[in-house]
Amino acid sequence: MKTGRWGSGVLVVAFLLLGGAGFDVGASEAYFGLEPPLDAPEIFGPGIVSLAGDGLRESDIAFWPDGLRCLFARFGDAIPDYTILESRWTEEGWTDPAPSPLFPDGAFEPSLSPDGGRIFYVSPAARGGHGSHVLQMMESAAGDWSDPVPLFPGLYASATNDGTLYYTTFHRNRDHIAYREMEDGAYGPQRLVGSEVYDPRYEDAHPCVAPDGTYLIFDSDVRPRSGACYLYVSFRTDDGSWTEPINMQPAIGDLPAALARLSPDGTALFFKAEGDIYWIAASAIDALR
Repeated sequence: MKTGRWGSGVLVVAFLLLGGAGFDVGASEAYFGLEPPLDAPEIFGPGIVSLAGDGLRESDIAFWPDGLRCLFARFGDAIPDYTILESRWTEEGWTDPAPSPLFPDGAFEPSLSPDGGRIFYVSPAARGGHGSHVLQMMESAAGDWSDPVPLFPGLYASATNDGTLYYTTFHRNRDHIAYREMEDGAYGPQRLVGSEVYDPRYEDAHPCVAPDGTYLIFDSDVRPRSGACYLYVSFRTDDGSWTEPINMQPAIGDLPAALARLSPDGTALFFKAEGDIYWIAASAIDALR
């Protein structure tokens, strides 16, 4: 990466760019001091996280539980493949996003458990049978992170409070949503989500589950009204089944959206669209129930 792209004055520049957006480089605020938009999605952190020009693209943002540290991916001609950037709040303000020391060999699709004690990601070097990628996990202990532990073939993990892990699996020549529950401190057997969501005719990927497991967001480009990728949400019912997936366009508009992530405090939904990271208040999800 060309470090000169940012420069030491990125926080001041960002402040000028976001002057009317509530960004305050002198305040210790989560999510770069920004508030999620209520009515329609907006680009998250323009000039800081989401950069315009030079063919740059961002996705896969994930925050620590306090909202004061984040990881995200950036792609571009001058950026090495599988680069994950990190930024955190310090006494001097938010640091310039820079390659995260957590992934010296590269990574993609990072996420954190709701309590921040586990990081899940995909290593470009670790592959399972038939060329599939293997999910990796690191655990926090006494302020340090463990060495990566390979889990099982999969992509784009998302965890609940009780440790259930949702992810993308390759089943019968298509991408589908699978999950594994914690059993005696270890991940149990793979199961596909319920028949209300699973459909062998479609490819569904990139699950984003609510910490309490009450809803599941994913993206698909081959469900009805195909031709572009859209987000869908399915809600957990009282009997444990899932509702029929709902296209989220009424909440987020006609953006070709994918790769959803929730903020750890449950107030915001992030997703990738048109090469940038967008966000909207999570209340938009409840409006679709």
